[in-house]
Amino acid sequence: MSTAYHPQTDGQTERTNQVLEGYLQNFVNYDQNDWYQMLPLAEYAYNNSKARAHKLTPFFTNYGYHPQTEWMKEREAQNPGATMYTHWMKTVPENARTTLEQTREAMKKYYDRKATPQPYIETGDFVMLNAKNIKSERPTRKLTPRAYHPFKVLEKKGNRAFKLDILARWKIHLVFDISLLEPYKVSDRPNREQPPREPEDV
Repeated sequence: MSTAYHPQTDGQTERTNQVLEGYLQNFVNYDQNDWYQMLPLAEYAYNNSKARAHKLTPFFTNYGYHPQTEWMKEREAQNPGATMYTHWMKTVPENARTTLEQTREAMKKYYDRKATPQPYIETGDFVMLNAKNIKSERPTRKLTPRAYHPFKVLEKKGNRAFKLDILARWKIHLVFDISLLEPYKVSDRPNREQPPREPEDV
């Protein structure tokens, strides 16, 4: 299950949805009330298009042959031999899986170059919440604090999500991805007082 504002959880599905949305944007009518009628053709077009990673279509990868695209043309039925069909059903998915693993490793290498290590947060810790997805009542976002409060971590959800002790009047979801959290650090300067800030109105 993904958390709010964290689309990287299932990137493959998100990317597929973007392709289908682009198809529907080009062919839907002005009132946008006929998009569901185009879903079968959108599905067919996607499953019959070659993937950049392994140069194979999803249809061919799953079934070992390409679908018939000339519906109005009469043609003789062809029944490939069982041995050849079994060969394709076994080798094509294996080759595609190997190529996808190589592509995944390459993408991971480039992603890790810019990725920052995940902070260590446990239940009971205090964290600062990134304010980029929270709309406050201040006139401009540029002069609004980048992070809110220190909030106490109530519960850990999976490996990357945490439930926070959020103000009840905020009326927002209480579970946040770790990319939006930062461990709260108390100043170590002597004789420095840090009174708690007044909570924002959002």
